[in-house]
Amino acid sequence: MKTNRLFSGVGLAAVAVVVLFSTLIFDRIFTNARVDLTENNLYTLSEGSKNVVSTLERPVQLFFFFSRSSTKDALAWRNYAKQVKELLEEFELASEGNVQLHIIDPEPFSEEEDQAAEYGLEAVNLAAGVDPIYFGMAIVSGEGDAQSTEIVPFFQPDRQELLEYDIARMMYQASTTKKPKVGLISSLDVNGGFDMMRRAPRQPWFVMSQLEQLFEINPLTMDEEEIDSDIDLLVIIHPKDLPKTTLFAIDQFVLRGGRALVFVDPFAELDGAGMQQPPGADVSSSMPELFDAWGVSFTPGMFVADSRLALQVSGGQGQVPFKHLAILQLTDASHGEQDVTTGQLESMNFSSAGYLTAKEGATTTFKPLLLSSEFAMTMGVDKIAASQNPKDLIKSFSATGERYTFAARISGPVSTAFPEGVPVSEGKAAAASLEGAVASSQDEYLTQSVSDVQVMIVADTDVLSDRLWVRMQAFFGQNIPQPFADNGAFFVNSVDALSGSSDLISIRSRGRFIRPFTVVQEMKHRAEASFREKEELLQQELALTEQKLVELQGQRDDSGNMMTLSPAQAVELEKFQDQKLAIRKQLREVQHQLNQDIDDLDMWLKVINITFVPVLLTLIAIFMAVIRRRRLG
Repeated sequence: MKTNRLFSGVGLAAVAVVVLFSTLIFDRIFTNARVDLTENNLYTLSEGSKNVVSTLERPVQLFFFFSRSSTKDALAWRNYAKQVKELLEEFELASEGNVQLHIIDPEPFSEEEDQAAEYGLEAVNLAAGVDPIYFGMAIVSGEGDAQSTEIVPFFQPDRQELLEYDIARMMYQASTTKKPKVGLISSLDVNGGFDMMRRAPRQPWFVMSQLEQLFEINPLTMDEEEIDSDIDLLVIIHPKDLPKTTLFAIDQFVLRGGRALVFVDPFAELDGAGMQQPPGADVSSSMPELFDAWGVSFTPGMFVADSRLALQVSGGQGQVPFKHLAILQLTDASHGEQDVTTGQLESMNFSSAGYLTAKEGATTTFKPLLLSSEFAMTMGVDKIAASQNPKDLIKSFSATGERYTFAARISGPVSTAFPEGVPVSEGKAAAASLEGAVASSQDEYLTQSVSDVQVMIVADTDVLSDRLWVRMQAFFGQNIPQPFADNGAFFVNSVDALSGSSDLISIRSRGRFIRPFTVVQEMKHRAEASFREKEELLQQELALTEQKLVELQGQRDDSGNMMTLSPAQAVELEKFQDQKLAIRKQLREVQHQLNQDIDDLDMWLKVINITFVPVLLTLIAIFMAVIRRRRLG
């Protein structure tokens, strides 16, 4: 018996030694080997990220700061920091020497803490009475006056799905020696103008102020005949009545590899802002020739009405608010395919937006980014003209069950929209005819794209206007922007993604490191939907009851004195007062029942975790002990 025990102990020790040495040997030999078994490949870089870091213009240094010694009790933050660190190590490994990672623990009152503060990283207090922690990164490239620095002040958990993209983008920007150059063509006064009605200048749209902080903006005219090849991205807003020569310039820019972000509209509400538009004026925009070549269809005369996404707007003084079927609030449920431009957006407001579809037989890939709900239909823009009452939209509304695309990304090989040759302006054509020449169609031009085109189209221009997403609040003589929707973030994200490298565009959003309780979330959504529907009915009933009470209580005679109510009226008044109290009680009950199912599920989970699991483990242990004793016996 003693021999068996001795042999057992020696055997276990030998196995432990073999495992230890095997681990050390394999760790040395297979240093770069990786196996990612997570569901969303959280620790595997996409091909786009690998291409970005392996082709950087100049090497970059990554300084990753995390207060490890100050987060001993913050297990969740330590786990997240570990995942960020391992992702950074993957970038260093894939960079082929272009990236060097430095991991720093900035202890309080240390030189490392001073270094973190110099880079502009934020120290955050996770709890009262403990030292603030650093959890950020500085990306440095170049030296002296040519040095470029990008920082993450503090890694936010709500950006974890875009973590890979954010890191790759910042490394790309730090290694690039100049800001991306954005060309702008717009028939709207996005850069400000003069209000003829108020006789005063107008401020630029706030989205343009945001853009100027990150990019070099190059305004272009509406009659451009050539677009410089040094422009990284062409932004086109409301391309109304563009001449053929400008359309051809855009066509050639895209064919030779230039990227484009296009905003069109079936009903641009700010077209002619500050001027009196004649009745029935066309305020739509499109580029049918180019859209056909890119494999996209757009109908300028139709907008999307959606009863589920409709925003509730004021009905005017003394009137009940109503849902405006043309003014829509898009949430994460409106997102199409996963994309960096929309990945972290919570809500966006659109107004009289059109819709896009992929043409049959197109050579391009049509990727929907933002869509309507199934409770939508298309309507003619004549129904939202100034002479029409928006409340009347509901009278002709009938949902089709189809989801309509508001924004889409287009990629793939395309042919020119001008196979017949180079168009010439009217002035040049007239000059050519005077000289007896024929307009040349033999000039050199591209007929096929040199690579897959990268175009993004949005079927609304009002989405960029201040009124749909930001308020300017006066504060000590300054206008402070207060966003109430993510329209501006969507615009900046789109410009940011398209103006970078093609590899940046292809980087997918990361999966979540923290897995949500999807069952609980779904239960909550169902409960909230049921609550909203029942609450709305009760609120309507309450409003009618209160209105009848006011009518009864407000009856006066010609002298202004209260009239004496008849017994029947008094009974009716008392009935309505009781009904009002009953409705209010029902509302309170609905609110209390909102999370009842979730509370019940939470209770059962606690019972299972606290009681069932320990009991099960105990039974398994007893069973194993019984089996072992029988074998030894």
